[in-house]
Amino acid sequence: MKRLSFSLLLTTTFLLAACANVGDAPEAETTTVEPITIVDEPAFSGMPLALNPDNTDIEWTAAKVTRTHEGGFSAFSGAIYVDGESVTGLALSIDAASIISDTDRLTNHLKSDDFFDVAVFPEARFEATAFEAIAEGTDETGATHTVTGTLTMRDHTNQIVFPASVVVNADSVSASADFLINRQLWGLAYPGQPDDLIQDEVRLRLSMNAARNEETGTEEVDFTD
Repeated sequence: MKRLSFSLLLTTTFLLAACANVGDAPEAETTTVEPITIVDEPAFSGMPLALNPDNTDIEWTAAKVTRTHEGGFSAFSGAIYVDGESVTGLALSIDAASIISDTDRLTNHLKSDDFFDVAVFPEARFEATAFEAIAEGTDETGATHTVTGTLTMRDHTNQIVFPASVVVNADSVSASADFLINRQLWGLAYPGQPDDLIQDEVRLRLSMNAARNEETGTEEVDFTD
């Protein structure tokens, strides 16, 4: 009886652990594209409003069999471009070495060549080139726009399409998005331990609130420090 109880306990513990996941969010439509040429000043119309860690959050959730991990990036710069009441584009340059997580051990591992290999690929980039309005009430997530852009990490570039909520006011522009990507498409292929495999889906969360009364360009992050 004791052996059976112990076996049931192990089985229950494993099943509960296996439930670790990144949570519910729409999956971004992803298409591999040729590496793009990044320019410091993208050709978007309108006024650039600065994005930085003071007004923007870039967060992620990842999971393996036994647990979920939370993290983000602490150093990045860029701009969201606004022309009247429309957002025309967005560009972010991210210091890959600024990745953070909920444990020091994982943070250091993420910087290694198993994952981001920040010594070789110090920069990640995101450029949103289209913000298409969604008819009110037709998106179950409550999103207002479909965003199309390119995400470059570890020298892999993919086009991604995902829902976002965008609000343009007289004094500010805010935007937020919550979606899933497959890390394998960006060369982040480390599988994890055989008994603790890492889930391929990673949840990304972006939120920003830029003031319109600050006429500003983009100040590039210095990746050489």
